[in-house]
Amino acid sequence: MKILIVEDDNFYAQHISELLQDGDVETTQAQSAEEAVAADAMGYEAAIVDVMLPNDPEASGISVEESRGGFSTGVAVARRLLQKNPKLKIILLSSVANDEAEKWAESKSVPFVLKSGTRRALVRVLNGLGLLGAKQSPLAFIVHGHDETALLELKNYIQNTLKWREPTVLREQPSCGKTLIEKFEQHAHRVDCVFVLLTPDDTAVSSGTNDEKRRSRQNVIFELGFFYGALERRSGRIFLLHKGPLELPSDISGVVWIDISKGIDAAGETIRKEVGTLVER
Repeated sequence: MKILIVEDDNFYAQHISELLQDGDVETTQAQSAEEAVAADAMGYEAAIVDVMLPNDPEASGISVEESRGGFSTGVAVARRLLQKNPKLKIILLSSVANDEAEKWAESKSVPFVLKSGTRRALVRVLNGLGLLGAKQSPLAFIVHGHDETALLELKNYIQNTLKWREPTVLREQPSCGKTLIEKFEQHAHRVDCVFVLLTPDDTAVSSGTNDEKRRSRQNVIFELGFFYGALERRSGRIFLLHKGPLELPSDISGVVWIDISKGIDAAGETIRKEVGTLVER
């Protein structure tokens, strides 16, 4: 199967391409309106088209008026692709709400997906059009500190007990020139949920009392805060697994806390219960 991705944002185009990889899908990227309209539409089964695209009117044949000054260039591209191949499956993408594009999509029974939405929204659309093959199991991200045993137990539980895909651990992913925060941003769009291992790795001394307390690594707290914002508190996609004598953040509520002091397997049924809805989404 071949799918044309019409997207000038290389980062997001790569994200879509990675979603399709497991379905034995070959993708080609067009970065502008002129590249898209020049593509052989008959050679593709589907096209995923960004609504806002760079456009050279002389090269593409799409006037400034038709593209609405660039705000609906993707709609004009989709029209031309459908003229060449009426059987082509189209998905429209947009970074912002666009009434005109949404109305056109509705009139043609074309899915309209906001990029700001969750990864699941795009996956549901791709599944609905039969572009992902078999339904994919959830993809988890693991935030961890120095407790290698807990990390390995959790990975094993996710893969072999829950039967999910191999979870993402940041240190195992290639940087490809990205900064650390860019890697987080990349994976925040791809994963379905995040497990945060809060383990007593560091010792902190309270000012004034000299009382010692055990805390998680500062990078773990930072990453927890990042995903707390990126995935939203009420999404039900952030799971905090804590163990041992540990000072827990007092200003975080509305997320799931699970005690793993007796091991991941011992807390397995609780974990399974809490993540159950992810499989159904």
